Amino acid sequence: MSKHVSRKQRWTQDSPSQHTSALGKVVNAKGAWFGLLDYQTLIPSAHENGLPGWLCHSVRLGPFKRPRNAMVAVEREAAMLRNRHGEHVRFSDARAVQPPFA
Repeated sequence: MSKHVSRKQRWTQDSPSQHTSALGKVVNAKGAWFGLLDYQTLIPSAHENGLPGWLCHSVRLGPFKRPRNAMVAVEREAAMLRNRHGEHVRFSDARAVQPPFA
């Protein structure tokens, strides 16, 4: 059985209006909080011997009055997607630093 990890350890505050975690991002826009979740689902190959591909999706959850509510919504949506797709879903790490363009 795994130990409980607090929300403060799962989420980092980048600025007063933005929080990020390994699953998604929570932002304050127009006085309301929104949860942003980017994920990919595996799609089967069109050809018999071809490689499967990943289809990108983006979900905006909200508006919410508090950042905590948006965080919970992002985590619930991710759990629902894991239950539905199993190993055929992967989440973009919102904390990952994108490499600069060459």
